[in-house]
Amino acid sequence: MTFAAHPGFWAFAAFVTGACVGSFLNVCVYRIPLNRSVVSPGSHCAACGAPIPWYHNLPVLSWLILRGRAMCCGTRIDGRYAIVEFVTGVLFLSLWLRFPPLDAVVYAIMCSGLIAACLIDLDHFIIPDRFTLGGCIAGFIACTIDPRLMHADTPLHAFSWSLASAIVGALSLLFIGWFGTLILRKEAMGMGDVKFVAAICSFFGMVSLIWTITISACIGSVLGLLLIAVQRGAWGTRIPYGPFLGLAAVAWLFGGDDVTWAYLHNLQHNWGVANSPLPPSFGH
Repeated sequence: MTFAAHPGFWAFAAFVTGACVGSFLNVCVYRIPLNRSVVSPGSHCAACGAPIPWYHNLPVLSWLILRGRAMCCGTRIDGRYAIVEFVTGVLFLSLWLRFPPLDAVVYAIMCSGLIAACLIDLDHFIIPDRFTLGGCIAGFIACTIDPRLMHADTPLHAFSWSLASAIVGALSLLFIGWFGTLILRKEAMGMGDVKFVAAICSFFGMVSLIWTITISACIGSVLGLLLIAVQRGAWGTRIPYGPFLGLAAVAWLFGGDDVTWAYLHNLQHNWGVANSPLPPSFGH
């Protein structure tokens, strides 16, 4: 069975795999901040502790069939669990349809880490090192195995640019955070966000930094103002920045890359240096 011969089957498999991964991510988001194992014990009701059988633990479907209630005790199940499963499934499907198989698998693994990190940051205002520093290591390995991720010719070249991109990304956000702290006279950027950007750049390259910072700042500004307006908060209301970085990273995969490079080449043309193209090895 080849991918090209049965596109519908593989697309369905990608969605189902993503939904199952989303279910596991829900476990990670709940247990990791509590320093609990994500493997043992198995799935159980958070209210009464009763084990959840597999047929009551089907991604998305079980929540719909049980109408958002636990079968064992009737406790309400947060709809976010089903949303995470569905969104992860759609994301896996979209990646499968957009990229070659190997690239799609790599980006699916990366996006899984993004989802877990963003949700933990949303709940606890922290991004564990396993998703930031671990993400950097995963990026280095992925680019070495698949140099196309850095648009490089050799594994060594790809690894070098992945490493350089992570360092530049971290230093850039560290400077922005330092400058923001200087202006606002309070911490403007956590180290978790700095390391998170490094992980993102280790997969996407240096040029993605332009997109990631710009788009995340725009999303954060709009949603931050809406949150303040709806909840009647103050300008000092604490808002996690990780989810905005994650959204910008996903957007990079679905058009941000093309938009950023089109913008840079347009600038290059306007500067009158069209005969000196931007180096393709610059993380692209």
